[in-house]
Amino acid sequence: MVMTNLEALKAQCKLICNTCYVDNDVALLSLFNAGIDATAEATANNPDIISTAILIVKGWVETSRSESGISVSVDIDNVKKSIMFWCNKAGLNASEYVDDIVVIDNGSNLW
Repeated sequence: MVMTNLEALKAQCKLICNTCYVDNDVALLSLFNAGIDATAEATANNPDIISTAILIVKGWVETSRSESGISVSVDIDNVKKSIMFWCNKAGLNASEYVDDIVVIDNGSNLW
């Protein structure tokens, strides 16, 4: 199977957190900022793609506006385990990615 770095990045985000569907603009910007050609052919377990996907997932919050603020619907412990798994596959240091993950549990002051 042949896929582009753009396709690989979007798929990797879902592999890390199965509810993280990255829109095209975010994926393209993230690849651009990482110096990765979005249209180039992807390689398996590319550390740059995995690292970029982890950064997207860390900054991603599934939100819905409600009276009580932002609702997050992810299990942070499982996301951390997934990040550690993918870091291991790519030869990345997982502690650089999981030690500073935070969850927003009350976003009522954000709007």
